[in-house]
Amino acid sequence: MPEAQIRGFKMNYAEVGKGEHLVLLHGLGGNHREWDGQLEFFSPMLHVIAPDLRGHGNSDPPVTEKYTPFDHAEDIVALLDHLKIQKAWIVGLSAGGFVTQATALRHQDRVKGIVLAGTSPYVDKDIVAIGQKWAEIFLKEGMEAYLDRVVKDIFTLDFFLAHKDVVDHFIETQKHRDLKGIAASGRGNVGFDVRHELVKLKIPVMAIHGLNDRVVDPAYARRLRQAVVGAEVKLLPDTGHIINVERPEEFNRSILEFMTRHGADFHSA
Repeated sequence: MPEAQIRGFKMNYAEVGKGEHLVLLHGLGGNHREWDGQLEFFSPMLHVIAPDLRGHGNSDPPVTEKYTPFDHAEDIVALLDHLKIQKAWIVGLSAGGFVTQATALRHQDRVKGIVLAGTSPYVDKDIVAIGQKWAEIFLKEGMEAYLDRVVKDIFTLDFFLAHKDVVDHFIETQKHRDLKGIAASGRGNVGFDVRHELVKLKIPVMAIHGLNDRVVDPAYARRLRQAVVGAEVKLLPDTGHIINVERPEEFNRSILEFMTRHGADFHSA
């Protein structure tokens, strides 16, 4: 993986393809490997960048006790500068969706459009409670029990039982997790609330959400549509929190169609 020295720290990122720029932002505790299916799918037609957010994967941790989505947003813009990218499409999953919204709100001139997957414009007590439950299991029972609980929460039961190979692969990509490294981001997410700012967005916006998401309620996708004029919403039945892993074909196609509707120019290999 390449790495960039930005804002005083090392950020690792995956980079494939040519053409218009698509940035993929993972959720809390994740890393760029969550996007394996999207990196493969989009690489023939787009220049795709999937960073490890600060404190995640192989990127350096924050030096502060609290690191907000707006702090991460400055990192993303610094990465765009490093790569000499003026404007990009951004897809954010879960807490990566917080960062996506923060980036679009603070640097709208650098963003062509955003896709918000399994995320929310604010963090409520239910979202906080899920994170606290996972942290308690990790501290009391260790990594194996923690990941076992996480995958049972983020995937639907039917998918969990029918696709053990995919679930096992996901677990393997997450074993690096160091809660100390991501704790600053977890604390920084508490209090995130941009509900009243989203009206400022004048770029294409799509929310995509699983109707069986037990981590972030799908009602938040509808609230995004209410907050942003012209925002599109796609709700997937029988789908949990990690949409891009559980329903990759529908997820990829939805993004492709969204970008096409809004004038993206796809590279031909």
